[in-house]
Amino acid sequence: MAQTGINGQIGGAGTSVHDNNGRIDRERAAGRLSRSDARRAKAENGITDDLAQRYGSDGRMTDAEQAEITNRNNAMQSILNAPARNGPKR
Repeated sequence: MAQTGINGQIGGAGTSVHDNNGRIDRERAAGRLSRSDARRAKAENGITDDLAQRYGSDGRMTDAEQAEITNRNNAMQSILNAPARNGPKR
């Protein structure tokens, strides 16, 4: 069983929700994410955080729960690492 840490970070695997939110803010400030894309990304990140909190509320996570959180964090990182579209919508 994996342990959860602060801000939904999975013990050694993945990036924390806090780190993702910081990255979203930086991408938005640099013009690589539109306002609506940043809002959607933060909302999705909040869902991942809620799941991590719920799954880890008993002090542990099953392998399936850890995999779901890790996959959601990896998907978020993939979105943030993707090349910018033709420019932000304003």
